[in-house]
Amino acid sequence: MSSAIIRTLWFAGVLVFMFRESQSATAGRRTTFSTSQNTGSFSSGKGKKVMEPAFEHAGQTPGLEIWRIENFKPVPYPKKDYGKFFTGDSYIVLFTKEKNGVFSWDVHFWLGKETSQDESGAAAILTVQLDDQLGGGPVQHREVQNHETQVFLSHFKSGIRYAPGGVASGFNQVNRDEFETRLFHVKGKRNVRVKQVDVTIGSMNKGDCFILDVGKTIYVYVGPSAKGVEKLKAISAANQIRDQDHSGRGKVIILDSSALSSEYDDFFEALGGGNADDVPDDSASSSDDEFEVDVEKGTTLSKVSDSTGKLTIDAIGTKPLLQSMLDSNDCFILETGGANIYVWVGKKCNAKEKSEAMTKAGQFMETKNYPAWTRVQRIVENAEPTSFKQYFQTWKSATETYSRLIRSIDDEPQAKLELKSSGEAPEFMPDDGSGTVEIFRVENFELADVAKENYGKFFGGDSYVIRYNYDGNNWIIYFWQGDDSSIDEKASSAFHAVRLDNELNGKATQIRVVQGYEPKHFLHIFKGKLIIFMGGHESGFKNIKEHDTYVENETRLYKIRGTSDVDVRAVQLPANSSSLESDDVFIVENDANTWIWYGKESNDIEKNLSANFLELLAPGSSHVDINEGDEPDEFWEALGGKTEYKQSFTDDLKPLSTTLYHAAIKSGRKLKIEEIDDFTQEDLVEDDVMILDAINQVYIWSGKDSTLEEREQTYNYVLEYLAKNHRQGTIVFTIKQDSETEAFKNLFPSWNDEPENTVANTFAALKQKFQEEE
Repeated sequence: MSSAIIRTLWFAGVLVFMFRESQSATAGRRTTFSTSQNTGSFSSGKGKKVMEPAFEHAGQTPGLEIWRIENFKPVPYPKKDYGKFFTGDSYIVLFTKEKNGVFSWDVHFWLGKETSQDESGAAAILTVQLDDQLGGGPVQHREVQNHETQVFLSHFKSGIRYAPGGVASGFNQVNRDEFETRLFHVKGKRNVRVKQVDVTIGSMNKGDCFILDVGKTIYVYVGPSAKGVEKLKAISAANQIRDQDHSGRGKVIILDSSALSSEYDDFFEALGGGNADDVPDDSASSSDDEFEVDVEKGTTLSKVSDSTGKLTIDAIGTKPLLQSMLDSNDCFILETGGANIYVWVGKKCNAKEKSEAMTKAGQFMETKNYPAWTRVQRIVENAEPTSFKQYFQTWKSATETYSRLIRSIDDEPQAKLELKSSGEAPEFMPDDGSGTVEIFRVENFELADVAKENYGKFFGGDSYVIRYNYDGNNWIIYFWQGDDSSIDEKASSAFHAVRLDNELNGKATQIRVVQGYEPKHFLHIFKGKLIIFMGGHESGFKNIKEHDTYVENETRLYKIRGTSDVDVRAVQLPANSSSLESDDVFIVENDANTWIWYGKESNDIEKNLSANFLELLAPGSSHVDINEGDEPDEFWEALGGKTEYKQSFTDDLKPLSTTLYHAAIKSGRKLKIEEIDDFTQEDLVEDDVMILDAINQVYIWSGKDSTLEEREQTYNYVLEYLAKNHRQGTIVFTIKQDSETEAFKNLFPSWNDEPENTVANTFAALKQKFQEEE
């Protein structure tokens, strides 16, 4: 076998190529690849594939399933050992998700750094078989020890641990009465790895956590500079070592600032000597962000094709990439700016392209000098993960569920917010809007008080900041941005929202509101009297005919939209017929006439509410009700003639899902955004910023130890992301750790906000638990 093939065996697709080669080399024989005489993975006696018995029920139940490769066969791995991987073995890891009766899968084959070529080859081939058994829908991931993908690590909330040995070396069980002193380094901010290191004080530092396993006693050394999350993960890992390696027997001792000096003495004696002062400073440890550094390369899309009779790979584009560049008839390779490769398989590409795309990916990486641990994912058309789609300027998926965004007519208080079945965030209603409100308008980059008699009158050319207090100590700061407000004014409104929050010692929830997308609570503050005028507000005014954009003898048009007498607004639009929409009610008025125009798809609530605005918009005037299709000539003349207007609303369809992202500044002061699969409350990192995208709302959650730079960069990223995806009107909430809203909490599978759920208290409770066990 050539050295090139041996090297390429490290890549997933080339392992499939091995199988194809083995078929060719054994032509005429009964078995092309067999794990045993009775249950081979593949059989060519009649050209029929044989299912591996171990995979018979795979992927039918949500959750994690793991198989270890033993004698080229997948053997179910004991659940008690999940998270523990032997460096001399290869594994297949399947994670099954179910949503509304629809299943999806991630299938990984994990290669220990000391696994054999035969085992790694079997893992890749069996992964393909498992993929086929599940209909070719899973996303395939190739994982290499020490360089696992975030998706893989997310399946193990307590982190993963590497154990020496493997099946081939006979290292299968640990005799609980025979102990080898082992030292483990616990490293990682969110995705934690537990690595075995040399048993010496020189392997340690004061910035991380370490576990010393001496058999009947397991010490957890907590570095003075270690982060709270790392402390919890270290305790969890120590407990896991006790359960997995010592059958649940042994004593766990936590060495922190409150530990006994005798416990420290015993620890360092078992370590081989030294004391706490001899532990290297935290500067000896690499940062969590640099724990694994990717090789930086450009983002490039390449096409894999055999249209000429010979497989070729041609680069077809770099950022910005368009979804239209992908062709269902071919396969593509996407390089993503780091040591990550995606192989995209079109649903119409031929069998040769499907089978050899991964092979070519391996050769492609070799020619580009990618490291052997390069991450490779094979995905199929219409099952692309968000991590793939993010590299494209726009993306519309044919398989995503869509739903008409309709306005709820239920205005009853919500005792307990529930996540809607569509996946959208529940509406934010902390109270009924009867709290204390102060309104400021941005003028020359500063805030100017708005007269109380003008509360509820906004101008689309301006930006405002609203400070709202309820129940005494609860604050909300809205910053409302008009469609025609300048970029500088919008930026100033965001800046002053932060400043006002700082004046309140960070107690407020900040909410960005864009004109036309005002949330329910915002509307309730103005009790059905919210009017948004066109233009800017240059001076104060006392009545409707004194505001700056009011011009005598001209026609004015206002759209009425809402669900109740307090959940409603009037918005001024250009006075022409193209502003009309069939699903709303409009007031059209000038000095001679006043009409209320009812669109054919408008609801009765809006029809009734429109009359309330007449006294605000055209006081003292009499009006004429007209239904769409029955307009008199004078009506169209007032609007400059009849033209086309919006009568179909398919554009309001939006994909519904809820996604959590981790935002952190990495080396070079660059913000890195990482999607969190199957997120839970535990995924919120107090050192960083998180983004929760619930389609109709986006939450920016700031951990208490996140930096100002991270918060600012994340906010700017969210605005750019929303603009790029034509979602400028999405409501953006800025919330802080320990001040989460009920709507935010209910987007998680479960939420525990009891005091004992804090990192510090959880750490103390676990330490006490171990002390009581002694």
